[in-house]
Parts: sequence; structure tokens; C-alpha cells
Amino acid sequence: MAPLPFNLDLVQFFIDHRTGFLTSLFLLAATFGSASVYILFAILIYVAWDKQLAIRLSVLILFTMAFNDLLKLAIKNPRPFIREGTWQNKWAVSSQSAATLAAEYSTPSGHAMGSSAFYSCLYGLVHKRIVRAFAVVTIFLIGLSRPYLGVHHVEDVLIGWAIGITIALVSIRYAEAISSTWNRLSYPRQIATAAAASLALWLLAALLNGRHIQGQPRDVLSYAGFITGIAIARPLELRIVNFDPQSSSPLIKTLRGLLSVGMVLASLLLLGRVCGIVADHSSFLGSLADYLRFIAAGFITVFLAPLVFTKIGWAERAALEQNQTYTTLFPHWT
Repeated sequence: MAPLPFNLDLVQFFIDHRTGFLTSLFLLAATFGSASVYILFAILIYVAWDKQLAIRLSVLILFTMAFNDLLKLAIKNPRPFIREGTWQNKWAVSSQSAATLAAEYSTPSGHAMGSSAFYSCLYGLVHKRIVRAFAVVTIFLIGLSRPYLGVHHVEDVLIGWAIGITIALVSIRYAEAISSTWNRLSYPRQIATAAAASLALWLLAALLNGRHIQGQPRDVLSYAGFITGIAIARPLELRIVNFDPQSSSPLIKTLRGLLSVGMVLASLLLLGRVCGIVADHSSFLGSLADYLRFIAAGFITVFLAPLVFTKIGWAERAALEQNQTYTTLFPHWT
């Protein structure tokens, strides 16, 4: 597929007007558009503020990132300066990041698409001025960072913003319908549906990637694995634990966040080493092991960590609602 006729001069304009301060600012802004930061935010919201909001944001961003990878593989538009062979001199990112980015396509921008979906949804669901101001500024800075750092065309960012905001609006508008449809499935069918959808997305990504399972298809499977882990853990947490994120002092809430993050990172690291021993990273079995690893991460985040909170007295159980639903992955929002 021929490269899209995007304006490379606009990217060059940003490059020509770089300063030390702006480069530091936009590198920082770019980190707020990474998958790890989204998951960190979601974990903190989950353990210290609002479980329903955290689940919705987690599923939204994981789906958006998987969808972005599929779009990039389908469109196959190269990043700026790749064809010219000058990206190593043009991009203001680390050599490690440059090596990763050079192997991926450009359109639409994942940072712009993910940030506009995540923070637009946050804007729409949280009616606090400071949160909304943070959401708007973050979306703008993350998007602007991509052409400034030289790794995306301006058009990539505009397309990413349009798709991400659309995903957020659809998520907010049709939340009740999505939740009702999901809740009509039994718990075993929910798990089977999540697993089947994961496999379908992975196969589609592999086909779009020339039947190669490494790179972005592996990322898609990881995102799907985390969603599957949430789908497994969410009903169990409501039925068995049902902790109250608003309970306890700010210090205890902070400790809950640190413990959750520590448990997730430790599990990913430990299981990653085990998977490396069991199967070659580039093999089909290696991909399946990685999928199971991220299922475990989602399960630990949503169920196991809260179970530990309640056992050690760091959280209280929430009062049961009269018509509480235990099978929801997509919680109602009122």
C-alpha cells in the first residue's frame, strides 16, 4: 500500500522549533499516553475512589489500544521520515523507543486515539472542573507531542482524536445497552465470549500482519488478555469481596494502590520468566502463555488484591444494593 499523502512539512515545522523545555514537556506528556500509565490510573481509581468507573475506563482503553493496532496494520502507513531513512536523526525519542516505533505503522496515532478515548470518557463521567480541565489539557498535550517528537504526522493525530472521541461518546451513550446485553449471558458464557473474542482479534491482527504473530498481534492479545482477566474477576469480586474503595484513610488508600501495583508488576515479571522457560517467546505457545499472563494480571487487579485488602483490614465491604448484579463487566452508570 502506498503511503498516505500526509504533509511532512508540518512535522518538520515542529522539529525546527524544538527547545529543551518543550522537548522535556512533550516527552513527559507522551508518557501519559502509554498503556502502563492508563492501567496505573485505572488501578488507583479502582482501589481508592470508584470501582465502576475504573472498570469502564479499563475496558475502554484496552479495547481502544487493540483497535488502534488493528487499524495501523490495515492502513500500513509508515511513520514520518521512515522512507527517507532519516528517522534516527529526526525523532526526539530514546534509541530504544525509536527501534520499537520504527517497526510499527503510523496511522492513526495510538497516543492520540487512546488519550482522547480515555480522558474524554473521564470528562464525560466525572463532573468535576479540575478533572475535566486535566482531561482536556492532557488530550491536547499528548496529541501535540507526537508530531513535535517527529514520530507521527499531524493527520495521524487528528484521525486518532476523531476515532478516540467517537469511541468515548459511543461508550457513554450506549453504556446501558452494552451492559444489558452482556448481563444476559451466564458467567461461563461471558468467559467463553471474552476468550473467543480475544482469539478472533489475535487472528485478525496476525492476518493483517502478514501471518506473523509477533509485534502488534502480540500486543492485541495482551490487551485482550487483560480484559478477559477483568471479565473473570469482576463478578467474583462483587460476590465474594465487594470492597468499598471509599473506605479507610488516604494513607491506607495509598497503601492499597501500592500493593495492587506491586502485585500486578510482580505477577507479570514472575510469569514472564516462567513463560520464557516453558515456551519460546516468538512461538504460538509463547503467545498463548503471554495471553494467560495478562489474564492473571487482570484477575489480580480486580479480585485478588481487593481480597487481600479486606483480609488485612485495609478495606471494608460495601453495603449490598437490593438489586445488585454480579455478572457485569460493563457496569451501569447513573
